[in-house]
Amino acid sequence: MSQDINRVIIVGRLTRDVETKSTGNGGLIAKFSIASNRSEKRGDSWQDVPGFFDCVLFGKRADVLRQYAGKGKRLAIEGQLRWSSWEGSDGKKNSKVEIAVDQFQFLDAKQEGGSAASFDSGAMTEDEPDIPF
Repeated sequence: MSQDINRVIIVGRLTRDVETKSTGNGGLIAKFSIASNRSEKRGDSWQDVPGFFDCVLFGKRADVLRQYAGKGKRLAIEGQLRWSSWEGSDGKKNSKVEIAVDQFQFLDAKQEGGSAASFDSGAMTEDEPDIPF
């Protein structure tokens, strides 16, 4: 058994709607991308620089994510990095790294009254505006 550690936690916004597809045995796979900003000094000022991360989620939670999260929604994810490689139809070797999500948490959501809510361990608090992008 390996003693290595491979964990990643990211808070960001979905860059597109969640795409799902069924597996041959009736399971579900969700694929999505999350953007997370970091601050970088450029000249005399600080600017946000986005990083874009491809993610994959399996099982019933994939359907939950597809139903309740769309482009622009703020999300916290936790998972591990997975590297895969394949040979394309042109014979060229390709590879990618994506985050295999183990857990996620919605960080903003619409309530019936139209205000935003943050979800934390099942409790709702109205503390941040809904940002429409």
